[in-house]
Amino acid sequence: MANPNQVVGQARIKYDGETLDTDGESTLELGGPIREAQRGDYQAGAFSEKTAESKLTTKILVKRGTKLTALRAIDNATVTFQTDTGQTFIIRNAYVAEVISLSTSDGKADLVFQGPPAEEL
Repeated sequence: MANPNQVVGQARIKYDGETLDTDGESTLELGGPIREAQRGDYQAGAFSEKTAESKLTTKILVKRGTKLTALRAIDNATVTFQTDTGQTFIIRNAYVAEVISLSTSDGKADLVFQGPPAEEL
């Protein structure tokens, strides 16, 4: 039985079934409703709502054979974010949203996926 005191420490990230070699410092913004307060005369507590995209930011380890241009071209992918505590999130129709930057100082490349709000499975 899993210990209920364990907190998220690792995540496995996949796009269209392909596992990424990540550095252990990924961040997932789930997306979804953003509420903005709307004030009226003599009243407070009203709000308007917009929907924000999901955003998955990670660094990948760039090894021999890593195809950064293929990663840059990702569009309409299914991205999963599976934690070591059992939560799994999916971003459907995901795309690489920012220019990939490669650093020779640590052998890592920044990768950012965006898409509709993430769903928890």
